[in-house]
Amino acid sequence: MEKININQVEPIGMPIYEMKKLFTKQGNFQEVSMSVISLTPGERIPTVGMSCHDEDEYSYIFSGEIETYSNGEYSVEKAGDATLIPAGEEHWCVNNSSEPCMLVCFMVKKAE
Repeated sequence: MEKININQVEPIGMPIYEMKKLFTKQGNFQEVSMSVISLTPGERIPTVGMSCHDEDEYSYIFSGEIETYSNGEYSVEKAGDATLIPAGEEHWCVNNSSEPCMLVCFMVKKAE
């Protein structure tokens, strides 16, 4: 899993607004989906075992925090963090805090 915190990304000077590019990937894509997820305290995804899928998973944490396991490593993702979990990488997350965690998730399936 790759991790970036938005506070460590230099803004791209735009005439009217500020933009921070978190991840860039080029390629031939078959499908892209976007989801907003709210994990309540104590909630785990998946509820047991590991998750693994054919899509690259891009996530951005808006509020709260989650503990994650991906690619053999444990980590804590907090508001302002963005992650990329490559297709085929086993992972899970759990909200062990006392506050809800809100995140947006993009699933990107590469064309075959």
